[in-house]
Amino acid sequence: MQNMDWYQTLVKPWGTPPDVVFSIVWPILYLMMGMAFFFAYKKSEGRQKAFVVAIFVLQLILNLSWSPIFFGAQNPQGAMFVLVCLWLAVVLMTQLFFKVSRLAGWLLVPYLLWISYAGYLNYGIIQLN
Repeated sequence: MQNMDWYQTLVKPWGTPPDVVFSIVWPILYLMMGMAFFFAYKKSEGRQKAFVVAIFVLQLILNLSWSPIFFGAQNPQGAMFVLVCLWLAVVLMTQLFFKVSRLAGWLLVPYLLWISYAGYLNYGIIQLN
């Protein structure tokens, strides 16, 4: 991760996991996201297929932009804004995927929970530093 020295100096909220947890959780979540996309894309048709692709790409762009903003720019406030947008996109994606494939929707629930937890951590860092 970028600028881990800076991150180590921050006061973190209660419940912040050890750094190693992130390197375990994220690959699992990305695998589940990919599987959810596969199932939703495969079962969707017409305009719905375009929405499945669009919301997945949007949330992925938001997801991938969080780390450079938080760690690279050392900007927890900007990262929080991105995280709120990401959370909204993931809620919409989860709802859409559930309509298309129950399995795809359920595969996204852990991701939504993790993003919610990340929001708590990000907000806590803003408040404590």
